[in-house]
Amino acid sequence: MVQLLNQLSTVTSTLGAIVLIPVILFVICLISGVTVEKSFRSALLCAVGLQGFNLVINSYGAIVGPVVQSMVDNAGINLPCIDTGWQSVSVIAYSTTVGILFIGLALIIQLVLFLVKWTDVFMASDLWNNYSFMVWGSMIFALTNNMGLAMACMITQLLYILLFSEVIAKRWSTHYQYPNCCMTAPHHMEAVPFAMCMNWLMNKIGLNKIKVDAASIQKKFGLFGEPMFIGLIVGLIIGILGNLQGIGTLAGWGTIMAVAISTSAIMVVFPKVGAVFASAFTFLTDAFRAKAAKSGENREWYLAVNDAAGYGETNTLTTGVLLIPIMLGLSFVLQGAGNRMLPMADLVALPYMVEVFVCTSHGNVPKSLIMGAIWFSIGLVVCSNLAPTFTEIAKGVGFEIPGTATFIMSFGIMAHPFMAGLFYAFWKFGFIALIPLAVIYFVLYFAFKKNRQAIYAWLESNGGVADTQ
Repeated sequence: MVQLLNQLSTVTSTLGAIVLIPVILFVICLISGVTVEKSFRSALLCAVGLQGFNLVINSYGAIVGPVVQSMVDNAGINLPCIDTGWQSVSVIAYSTTVGILFIGLALIIQLVLFLVKWTDVFMASDLWNNYSFMVWGSMIFALTNNMGLAMACMITQLLYILLFSEVIAKRWSTHYQYPNCCMTAPHHMEAVPFAMCMNWLMNKIGLNKIKVDAASIQKKFGLFGEPMFIGLIVGLIIGILGNLQGIGTLAGWGTIMAVAISTSAIMVVFPKVGAVFASAFTFLTDAFRAKAAKSGENREWYLAVNDAAGYGETNTLTTGVLLIPIMLGLSFVLQGAGNRMLPMADLVALPYMVEVFVCTSHGNVPKSLIMGAIWFSIGLVVCSNLAPTFTEIAKGVGFEIPGTATFIMSFGIMAHPFMAGLFYAFWKFGFIALIPLAVIYFVLYFAFKKNRQAIYAWLESNGGVADTQ
């Protein structure tokens, strides 16, 4: 059994999302009654879209990365915990004993809960992102040497994430225009309660009256409000901040303009790649509707898709890119509050990280920025406290620590207070933590099931800016 799980973990980590998700989509299409030809077309479009996302993000990261490093060097501040990126964390997670054992268990739980209709989210279609649970479970095991406790922590996190995903599913699907699809990445979904509460609070104090989103900006400013111009301006800001010492040189301005034009390009190109990815689900959506109409079944369910699907939406990109210099600045300011982490590799992943905030606020950029800055600032302190433990886990599976770092961490995967809160509960209180966490979960679960449509309607009416994408 262990050998089988080890093989499953190896396959998942080796193939990655770019192969695994299209294969799962192909199988789901066939099961749903889609023809072989259309199923293959869906899978191929999905693969092409995912690869397009990777190519664009990697190219952009290669250009922006050195500029961000220059910002850090110019600040002259040494933070000993280095952000090595979500990619390295995923490899580490799939290499641990906990990860090997959990991947099979997670698949079974996600399938069973969907089939018995405990949840209307088919999370198994984004199997890859389960590594986010494995990281926390691996740290529990490293600290307690208790595999049962590690499993209990990860299963509890999984149940909460499934619930949060279902709560926000309709809002995410509507905002990002992926019919009957939702995002289930644990490292993003954990912010749903915070996003809902903060959005309500900001509406109460009048921030919903500041209607700043891509559509309103473009309507008011014409060419100067178009996404590519916004990208140009934001890129100029980042480029200048990263080249203050070379601002009087030709080479400095060459770098500045490269960042500006690249940021402008990503604002234009990424939505087009997103359209290709979205088209992969057309046949499956049609099949859902046809089968529901034929059988008379009223079940509304959502297929989990990779978080890359929302990256290229204009308000999401704008918010994420604006947060790059903001989070760098906050990492310096928060040293007095205990921050020891320097966000680096995952800064270009910020558009992924703000999807919950953006869709909850209906694309309101100022509100999304405020939510992201607050949540991820808390996350920086969380990462700083957990860095020594995670670094030991990384060393244990053979990961080489960069020479400039004392500790390593992933800003994108670990800077998430709710997931950390569940982790701390199990670490400090052991299995006793299951009692209050289970009670809270069941109260939230049945409250949501009883008031699902009212909650969906509330989310649709409390954004402050109408969706216009």
